[in-house]
Amino acid sequence: MMMNRKKPASLHEAIRNLWKIRIMLEKNYTENCATWMATRIESLIDHMQYGHALIAYHRQDGTFRLVRATLLPYKNMFRQDYDITRVTTTIAYWDIEQQAWRTFQLENFLEWSPVC
Repeated sequence: MMMNRKKPASLHEAIRNLWKIRIMLEKNYTENCATWMATRIESLIDHMQYGHALIAYHRQDGTFRLVRATLLPYKNMFRQDYDITRVTTTIAYWDIEQQAWRTFQLENFLEWSPVC
């Protein structure tokens, strides 16, 4: 007799679920919307490790920000690989125009696109 066992979540799936819960609690968004945001944030972080991205988000004071960002200098600066599983509340990025590290709250993320 086979028992239905739930497949264990991958590390990335688990972190996306944590983000989704945070987004739903902080913004009162639907589960579908929070799932979409978590998936887009994961793809953004994956992309920034190898390239540049244009990111749209709201700052804590509600102002809109559109930044060119990357994670390319991360390993040289911090002497370790970027670990997506450590992202719980804020997303760090290298601001290409400002030449400085910045962060934003993951629930304030709007959208991103790759930049050449």
